Amino acid sequence: MDIVLIVVILQIVGTLAILSELLLPSLGLLSLAAIGFFAYSYWLVYQHSQTALIILVAINLISIPAALIFVVRRLKKSKLAALSDTIDSQAFVSAVSAGDCGVAVTDLRPAGSAQINGVHTDVYSEGGFISKGSQIKVVSTENAGIKVAQIQPASDYLPKE
Repeated sequence: MDIVLIVVILQIVGTLAILSELLLPSLGLLSLAAIGFFAYSYWLVYQHSQTALIILVAINLISIPAALIFVVRRLKKSKLAALSDTIDSQAFVSAVSAGDCGVAVTDLRPAGSAQINGVHTDVYSEGGFISKGSQIKVVSTENAGIKVAQIQPASDYLPKE
């Protein structure tokens, strides 16, 4: 086989190994393989002509980064390699807001369930224990949770289901 064809094949396989490293978890083994392919192709070219080796290195310094940039941009567009940069703002909308009042359906130790504005929801108390049936008030709705405080002592009142 002609030495030029062998060098071209080694260069292509080395470039594909580098690009595969982006998608496959190989712990650097593909990168080591690529280094081996490039080193062997450089050695073959060096045996033939030192000027050709300089030209091959210059070609690699331009073509490999260009191929990496092209593949990374394509992966970003296809969304195969990364999560979406945006989050749907509707995901964290709560049916209750600060200042709304309700009743603790379960004991809050400090977390439990409450009925607020006719909605049965999970809540947590800002302080400590709040007993079942206590009137509560929403203090805040942050961090995807509803913080409540007791507004009067426990009573026998429970919401009708």
